[in-house]
Amino acid sequence: MMMINRFTTPSWVKRHYFDFRKYDQVTEAQIAKIRAGIAKFNVENPIASIVIPCYNEEENLLSTISSFSEIQPLVPTELLIVNNNSTDKTQEILDRCGVKSIFQPKQGRTYARQLGLEKAKGKIILSADADSIYPADWGNQFVQTLLKNEDVAVVYGRYSFIPTKSVNRFGLAFHEFGGEIMFDRRKGVDLCINAVGFNTGFRKEQALSVGGYDPEKLEFENQRSEDGWLAQSLYKKYGKIVLVDAQSRVWTSDRRLLDEGSLAKATINRVVRYINGTNLANT
Repeated sequence: MMMINRFTTPSWVKRHYFDFRKYDQVTEAQIAKIRAGIAKFNVENPIASIVIPCYNEEENLLSTISSFSEIQPLVPTELLIVNNNSTDKTQEILDRCGVKSIFQPKQGRTYARQLGLEKAKGKIILSADADSIYPADWGNQFVQTLLKNEDVAVVYGRYSFIPTKSVNRFGLAFHEFGGEIMFDRRKGVDLCINAVGFNTGFRKEQALSVGGYDPEKLEFENQRSEDGWLAQSLYKKYGKIVLVDAQSRVWTSDRRLLDEGSLAKATINRVVRYINGTNLANT
């Protein structure tokens, strides 16, 4: 069954992803249902905060919010989206769905993540993205691991790609299998490369103590891997980077791969990065 699931896109992912791609076609009843599900995140004293940077994600955002409306957190949890100076209908979608949001006029994903980190109320940060679909149990094992294990500084999970254009799920699955072989061979500080920003967790206080995402440095140097930078900093000062809940996957847009030109090129680039040991995005 696991092999079949890896070569096909689960029905629950398709339901969120494809039913909410065209915002103007979503009914009031659908919005009301999402809003009702999001209401559980309106808590005064959260233990955990889900933080999402967002820039012009009108096409993907409602699908992501829909998946969060079905998440069942085991501890009081807030959902906080950072609108990074969007010019499309991002803010309208957030307001209609009742999602708590803040505005970051300084352009750049690192600035958005940093503001979210600073404004989040929870002591545990669950880092997510606005172009991904999350399973109903997402974050629970992240939180429990960090609450129970002081020697663990960063937790991360597995992910798969949603086929949206010329790439089929079969090819994406093989790309993922190869990637996971590389992920599992990494040790020590190299594990920071595995901790992608749309599927990780860490403690807020510790993250702030190491400077968070250090946006002034990373934006100046035009580095993309702010998530890996933070994971590396936390590992060096506070503890281990650990894979948690490997069977419960986040499903994310395949645009991360297609930005490199093609699936074949993305696969070659992944192998080259692995051999070179460089900490770049899209690994």
